[in-house]
Amino acid sequence: MGFDVAKVREWYFNPRPLDDPPRIPSREEFAARYERWRVEDCLLRGGDPKAEGLGEHGSLIGGLGKPVTLFRVRPSDFLGCHPLPLAWYDYPSARLPWPPRAGREATRARFRWFSAKHLADIENRPSGTETERRFRAETLTRGEAADLARIFLCLRPRDLSWLVGGSGLSVHELARAAHNSGTRRTWVALFLSSYAIPPENLGRVPAEHWRKVCEAKEEAWAEVGLRPPWRRS
Repeated sequence: MGFDVAKVREWYFNPRPLDDPPRIPSREEFAARYERWRVEDCLLRGGDPKAEGLGEHGSLIGGLGKPVTLFRVRPSDFLGCHPLPLAWYDYPSARLPWPPRAGREATRARFRWFSAKHLADIENRPSGTETERRFRAETLTRGEAADLARIFLCLRPRDLSWLVGGSGLSVHELARAAHNSGTRRTWVALFLSSYAIPPENLGRVPAEHWRKVCEAKEEAWAEVGLRPPWRRS
């Protein structure tokens, strides 16, 4: 399975809440949590974990001589997890977006494509402009959140890369959209985690770094002939 078995067993016997401290689970933690879920599910349906080789009765947790533990799904996909706290995306460069490099019309067309492809069965599905608004919104209705969750469920890595690098959305807006939607897609949380900075670590980043990032983004906006949103009156 490619796991560090010792770590899986440690997480299995000593589980801890995901918010203590906030984190994206490792592969080993996901495996341990999934095996605990399988044992609990077996008991709830009246099964026998020993007969089914689950938990301590299987090789992953119980060791040699036990029935081989087999996962038919990827634990991280099955269990999912929320993105890191939104406060971890509340720093200068995370709030300043890169420009929509292909232009506003092409950007709206891309958001319209997201809606058409991933919400195809919805009557009166949102337009490209409305889909973009939902990604930027501070709050969403229950229906809007459900639609956005479906889009996050189907996005590919290159789509997320475009959202933070070419759509005009800031990292903070994208992280907020993920939180607003309620998505538990693990790789979305993992993608966003590469931009996360715990608030207590912000003081370690030199002000000069933020200044250079801001200048680079202002230059990028100027190159496409647009005024950055933080400079608009």
